[in-house]
Amino acid sequence: MKNKKGKKGKKSNGEPLPIDDIDKFSEILKALASSARLKLVNVLVNGEYTVNELCELTGLKQSLVSQQLKILRLNNIVESRKEVPHTYYRLKEKNVISILSCLGKCGSD
Repeated sequence: MKNKKGKKGKKSNGEPLPIDDIDKFSEILKALASSARLKLVNVLVNGEYTVNELCELTGLKQSLVSQQLKILRLNNIVESRKEVPHTYYRLKEKNVISILSCLGKCGSD
């Protein structure tokens, strides 16, 4: 992560996150802090999908999937590509997979 001056964010006293980027990390976590968005990201780990496919795989309604994808897109977690007549969504930020893995380990006994 880089701060506004182009230098890597400062870590102090062995802290795992650069202090200069805490607000950015908070926004990413907020974007993932929804069961609907976590379901979508969890599926997108496996590749590209259309909104209809994501609806089928997650059991979520089309309007909700579209809203949640917009939030994920605005936070640079997913990206899309158009191939008329469909739009395909995929993970843009592959490091999210590590976050999901970490969450999976935190939830296990």
